[in-house]
Amino acid sequence: MEFSIKSGSPEKQRSACVVVGVFEPRKLTLAAELLDNAAHNHISDIVRRGDMEGKAGSTLLLHNVPGTLCDRVLLVGLGKEKEFGDKEFGDAIRSAVKTLNETGAFDGTVFLTETSVRKRTCAWRVRQAAIVAQETVYRFDQFKSKKDKVRRPLRKLTFIVDRRNELAAAEEALKQGQAIAEGMSLAKDLGNLPPNVCNPAHLAETARELANEHKIDCQIIERDEMADLGMHSLLAVARGSHQPPKLIVLHYRGGKADDKPVVLVGKGITFDTG
Repeated sequence: MEFSIKSGSPEKQRSACVVVGVFEPRKLTLAAELLDNAAHNHISDIVRRGDMEGKAGSTLLLHNVPGTLCDRVLLVGLGKEKEFGDKEFGDAIRSAVKTLNETGAFDGTVFLTETSVRKRTCAWRVRQAAIVAQETVYRFDQFKSKKDKVRRPLRKLTFIVDRRNELAAAEEALKQGQAIAEGMSLAKDLGNLPPNVCNPAHLAETARELANEHKIDCQIIERDEMADLGMHSLLAVARGSHQPPKLIVLHYRGGKADDKPVVLVGKGITFDTG
C-alpha cells in the first residue's frame, strides 16, 4: 500500500473517501465539524437521527455529502473521548481501513491522525496508523488455487496532520511505521509457510536477501562449523531432520563505534519446537 502525509482541511480533499471520527455520544471531532459546516449541517443531522452514536469500532459511510470535493465520507466511532487511548486509536484505524478496503474506495484521506491520543505525539499516531493499516490489509494466499479478490482494493492512504510544522516529523514517523509493518508482514509470511518450504535453508536465503537489500552483514554458520564451536545441543535437535541446520547471524552497525551492542536472539522454528 502507498502512504503519504499532508496537511489540509477535510472539505477541500479530492479523494475517494475522507475519514473522520465521532466520539460517543454523537460528538463530532474537529475535522468532522469542518465537513459538517461545509455541508450545512448534513452530517450532524444524520448523527442526531441516531445513525451514528460514536461507539468504538462502528462506521457509517456517506455518499455525495454536499459542500465537499470527496466521493464519500466515512464516519468512524471513537468511543468515549476521555477513554481514547492507544488501543482505541488502533481500533479506529483498523475499522476505517477495513471498511475502505471493502467498499471499493481506491484511496482514503484519514483525519483520525489529527485526533489527540493521551500522552502520544503526532509522530506516534502516524507511525502507529501505518503499522495498523498494513496489518489490516495483510493476506497470505500464496498457496490458494482460487485467491480471494477484493473488487477494488485500497491502494493509497493519506494521513493528515494538524499543523504544517509537524510534517517533517510525521514523514519520518511514516517511514518508521512502514519499515515496522514490512518486517511484521515478512515474519507472518515466514510463519505461514509450510515446513516443506520454509526450512532452515529457506530462512538462511531470506536472511541473505535482507542483508543484501539493506547492506548489513550476514553470516550463515553451517553444521561442521557448529561442531567445531561445540554447539552440541543444537546439533542434537537437528539430527531429527534430514534438513541441515543453519545458524543465522546478522550484524547491523548503525550506531557509534563505542556504543554497547544490542543482541537479539531468536529461535527460527521451521517444524517442531522439540
